[in-house]
Amino acid sequence: MEQFNTLLKAAECAVTRCNSWNFATSNDRYDVKGLLVLAKTSDSENPIDEDSFYVVSPAGAIGLCEDGEDIDWLFLTGSSTDEDLPATLQTASQIKFCSKCGNGIILGARFCGACGVKLN
Repeated sequence: MEQFNTLLKAAECAVTRCNSWNFATSNDRYDVKGLLVLAKTSDSENPIDEDSFYVVSPAGAIGLCEDGEDIDWLFLTGSSTDEDLPATLQTASQIKFCSKCGNGIILGARFCGACGVKLN
């Protein structure tokens, strides 16, 4: 998961991973252009604290991490509704490796993000 200081930077990363999002707490839907416009407006009207940051999941979901640990998911991907999003930020020491393909996986994940194998 990547971290960003502004919603616009997070959105610019997310648009490279998918092309539609749903707002987590409503039925509002956003395409690439809509997400980028919303992110730019949000940053100018309501910037986050210096200790907070945004995270982008491997599939392109965007969350806000205000305490450095808990993640409030804001934008869920429209194309990957089965993505298992963590509630807390995982540290590098919590990352393990897939027994099938060897790519890093986060503890608690149900499937490998690289090869899709079901994890124990």
